[in-house]
Amino acid sequence: MFYSVAISSLSDNELFIYTSQEDIDYGERVIVPFRKKKAIGYVVEKALNIDDLLTKTSGISLNKDTLSDKSNKILERCDYVSFIDKRRICAFLNVSNIFGYPIGKLFDLSFPPKFDRYFTLFVESTNPLFELKRMKYEDFKKIGKSKEYIENGLVRVYRDFEAQKPRPRKTEYIRLRLSPAEITKLKLTSKQSAVVNYLLLKNYAPVEEVIEDLEDSGVDRNILIQLKNKGAIEFLEFAIKEEEEEYLSYITSRKLTDEQRSAVQNILESKQSSKHLLFGPTGSGKTEVYLDIIKHALNFGNVLYLVPEISLTEQTVARLRRHFPEIPIAVYHSYQTESKRVEIWAKAVKGEINILVGPRSALFVPLKNLELIVVDEEHDESYYNNTEPFYDTRKILAHFPVKVIYGSATPHLETYKMALDGGFEFHRLTKRFNIELPDVKIIDMRTEKKIKPSISKTLYEEISDMINKEMASLVFTRRKGFSRVQCAVCGYIVKCDSCDIAMTYHSDRKTLKCHMCGTEKPVLSSCPTCGSQIFLDKGTGTEKIEIELQELFPGKNVGRIDAEIIDTPEKLKNALDSLREGKMEIVVGTKMITKGLDIYKIGLVGIVDVDALISYPDINAPIRTFQLLVQVIGRAGRREKGRALIQTYDPENPVILYASLQDVESYYERELALRKELNYPPFADVVHVMYSNQSQEIALETIDAVFSELSENVELFIEILGPSEHHIFKVANKYRYQLFVKTHCTSNIVKLINSIKSKYPGDWIVRVNPPEI
Repeated sequence: MFYSVAISSLSDNELFIYTSQEDIDYGERVIVPFRKKKAIGYVVEKALNIDDLLTKTSGISLNKDTLSDKSNKILERCDYVSFIDKRRICAFLNVSNIFGYPIGKLFDLSFPPKFDRYFTLFVESTNPLFELKRMKYEDFKKIGKSKEYIENGLVRVYRDFEAQKPRPRKTEYIRLRLSPAEITKLKLTSKQSAVVNYLLLKNYAPVEEVIEDLEDSGVDRNILIQLKNKGAIEFLEFAIKEEEEEYLSYITSRKLTDEQRSAVQNILESKQSSKHLLFGPTGSGKTEVYLDIIKHALNFGNVLYLVPEISLTEQTVARLRRHFPEIPIAVYHSYQTESKRVEIWAKAVKGEINILVGPRSALFVPLKNLELIVVDEEHDESYYNNTEPFYDTRKILAHFPVKVIYGSATPHLETYKMALDGGFEFHRLTKRFNIELPDVKIIDMRTEKKIKPSISKTLYEEISDMINKEMASLVFTRRKGFSRVQCAVCGYIVKCDSCDIAMTYHSDRKTLKCHMCGTEKPVLSSCPTCGSQIFLDKGTGTEKIEIELQELFPGKNVGRIDAEIIDTPEKLKNALDSLREGKMEIVVGTKMITKGLDIYKIGLVGIVDVDALISYPDINAPIRTFQLLVQVIGRAGRREKGRALIQTYDPENPVILYASLQDVESYYERELALRKELNYPPFADVVHVMYSNQSQEIALETIDAVFSELSENVELFIEILGPSEHHIFKVANKYRYQLFVKTHCTSNIVKLINSIKSKYPGDWIVRVNPPEI
């Protein structure tokens, strides 16, 4: 039998031919000889003869070099079973063929790290006449004729996936005894607060569920006892059936709007492999639509629920558990321990999980009987994996033969275009769910009085009003840190020695930091160019605005949420919990605070320093800024009508005007017309090619050589932009040159680029339609 095999960890998008006397299943992991070493591979296709194999594997590059090698036989099967079904394999093959995604690395993502460390391969007899005790495969191989026993079906080889079964739920529950106002008067530890916040979302919950869900927060039974002793919670020996029935009755009888009901009905009546865009303003009840469709999908199979950020998994799971209290729900993401990820993966493979929640990495978990995929906030750039292996989650999902719902108030432009053209089914929600959209005011900073360099008089007055109403204010800025540092005399800007980028001053550590390579150094005592000791702080970072607000509102709790201080999901969760509990009256943050935040206490959103985002040298900068503005404005007034202020020196800019009106469709029409004229996505694909080298001369010569070879194939592209220096020319002591290829022949152009770059060693990046162009 001939097999085409994808090699693990290989960046090249190629398959290799191997042979075996055994009938190996699609997707199985195998050990093969590769480049004079042993490597893990994945069976992609198989055939009785080489010609049939070549025909079946048409499209993706099939390397025949292994055929001429005498040692082209598959050495060993790793699992004797496949965990990746044919549907996934076909999807991986399609996106690899079209976009050049490395096929072997896509398979790698389908297994948790250190997979083999946690599960052992065992052998046991399948024939009552052949006595063999269950033993490890490694020991079995030492027995004579072991391979013959396997081929003749006398024994079964299998992975021990007997992961610990979920423990039966005890009839012991906990619930809050105090009101939220009374709870705020208690002095609680972070672990105790985690339990209280959990119960605020769920009303009451089984003890074991609380401990399991809050395991990463360090919650155990002792924490619950402490809360009981403080009078915050009470234990109930049995399920509170009357209340439970009343609560579940409320859940199942909740009233959907006519728009929501229509969307649910149309999606349920569509064919199984259909793709849907659920489009509506922030707070329009898209989640309610998801939940109704999930309820029906669970009758037929399991559900994958994708969120853009790990930090959103907890609130998503809380909502799901509230609606489906008896359904096994699990989370999968990279911040979990290796053993936890393996445990969740094994349960998913065995069908013991009905709803799996996670960021883009959860897509690759081979969830059994997958019936439905929900992609929440589908416009978010986090769905594009911007490190090796580069891939767009949306592109992979387009080739999954299951029902997919993409939801957003500001859809990805390509998703929106697909829905307009009928490729996806389009479902619109036009109104907020029982709440009006916030009132938005544009502040012209050219004429507005400033109370502080970053804070206008109007923003100051609005924040003061919110404090008086005991509501919270959210202040958004585009960058973390304090500011850039510039000489007041000659204009010298402090840049990173290894990167072509200005360093950012961080006042809390009194250091300068490069946000590209992470290098830190002390603040200069004098200018290296003119010797001046006078420096100015330019720009507005979160730290600077935080300090300005602390000075304007002494005694008030001003918090900050950015990647410098919030570097784990747990820290973000704690910060958001403080906001929910009213412990922070003003919060300053970067785009981290725009993603799926649903906190009713936020009455005001203030946006500062937005102009630089719009003018960033990137074709996607305007629409990215528009989406961000609409999303952050939508954080205001989730329970009652809120307010939003946009500070700008360019109040007539279309991005700001359309965002202030929350008029997504009109702005998208304008953007689509512009992109059609310029041949940008979604009307053509853009392939980004970047080369880096420590030698500037070699880097330039190499990118020029690639450009020359590409230019000879005029039939494959519309236009080539560049080559040119990357706008951040130097990173980690390497010089970066790039070019962009506009094309309708994406598959062919990617294959050509991969062929050309193989002649020139060095650091290459090839991406299709990256978030930044």
